[in-house]
Amino acid sequence: MAESTSTHHKPSNPEEATVVDRISNLPDSILSHILSFLRTKEAVATSILSIRWKSLWTHVPNLNLDEDEFKRIRISSDEQSRNADIIRYRFKFEHIVSRVWALRNANPLRKFRLRWGFGCDPIHVDTWVRAAIAQGLEELDLDLCPAQPFYMPCTLFSYGKTLVVLKLSGYQIFINSPSSSLGFPSLKILHLHSVTYSNDDSFSRLLSCSPVLQDLSIEIEYEPECDFEIIVPTLKKLHLNMQNPEYKLVINTPALEYLYFRGILSEDLLLENLSNLVKAVLDVDPDYESNGVHEEYGNMEWNFISALNSVKSLYLYGDTTLCLCRSSEFDLPMFHNLTFLNFCVHSCMWHVLPLFLQRVPNLEVLILDKVMTNCPYDHEECSITLEWIYYEDVPKCVSLHLTAFHFKGFKGFIDELKVVEQILKWARVLKKMTISSYPLDSEKKVCVLKELLMFPRQSATCKIEFN
Repeated sequence: MAESTSTHHKPSNPEEATVVDRISNLPDSILSHILSFLRTKEAVATSILSIRWKSLWTHVPNLNLDEDEFKRIRISSDEQSRNADIIRYRFKFEHIVSRVWALRNANPLRKFRLRWGFGCDPIHVDTWVRAAIAQGLEELDLDLCPAQPFYMPCTLFSYGKTLVVLKLSGYQIFINSPSSSLGFPSLKILHLHSVTYSNDDSFSRLLSCSPVLQDLSIEIEYEPECDFEIIVPTLKKLHLNMQNPEYKLVINTPALEYLYFRGILSEDLLLENLSNLVKAVLDVDPDYESNGVHEEYGNMEWNFISALNSVKSLYLYGDTTLCLCRSSEFDLPMFHNLTFLNFCVHSCMWHVLPLFLQRVPNLEVLILDKVMTNCPYDHEECSITLEWIYYEDVPKCVSLHLTAFHFKGFKGFIDELKVVEQILKWARVLKKMTISSYPLDSEKKVCVLKELLMFPRQSATCKIEFN
């Protein structure tokens, strides 16, 4: 182990004598581990501390390089107007990265993260990726915007046996999984964001050679029609962001515990075998190309939700519930496992809520969220009056199991007060009701508080918190 070359001098005062340089006494392996938590640019900067630190960063098993982190200099041009500055790099990004690779002297590399925007050169990236794979890489994270298509090297699919994490982002990244690929026997996390698939079966071949995959994230934006057949017995976490409706989706994941879906629903969508689902988050956008929200699209969403009937916690965000209220069908199965529901509400769909609650007999926590909705109205219609006051069939979950209720985005409108009144009237075992309001003036707040406290409560132990 190299010794510290720091010059020791006799302290000039008692306070300085108490300072102990503990870092210099640490072994190189520990210091390298500490530097691994820094970005590569920051780790390299420590080389000026002393002779010992000069090459210490080269033993760090991580490379984290982001083009945006390298300083730019402004060079004023006399030939242009005074306000026109030319922004240039003191050194080209590819030269910096190549120099970093050369100084590392082929030391083992565990993680390689590269962010390179416009001007990205596929030839340089290909060289670096091949070099990283040859060193037993465990994590590869590329976020690129090349001017020309970048085809993932075949060596990645043939020699990525040690790869545990693979994250690719950029529509000019082309994936063509060879049919004879040796595969990724260790791959557990796979993120594919706005990438392009060379063939119709490139995606399915990629999954088929990842036998222990647990975390999958897919985002599509401008890509042509894609087929996603996700049949992965080991998958536990699935994140989907589908901004283009031209896709086909099949999900058959018996071990799945977490599902996140955001975007536009496809007409060709099948969900099955989701018996172990713990948490599902839906943030469905209207299909604006089909004139916004229509009955058929709402029915598609109900079918999507029906396939999640084993879930324990369900979050319905944004326009999700708005799409539901336009549906002509309401034939949900029973959600016997559901104990937590976050339900975004709109003024037009109060009638959907009691019907939905009838399908969740064991619900314990209910959150009504008006903060996450995109409601264009300043004043809510009081449509809830008829829907709740004359609703005689009290949901079983509210009367027997509901212990916590939270109303977010409360404004003190009549329909909102009616909701609170009915929950207090129905809930026998309610322990806590929380009302989170938009900023109200002091007079309005006092009036709302008085009215809330006057509502009769079925539960003698219920506490009301207003904030």
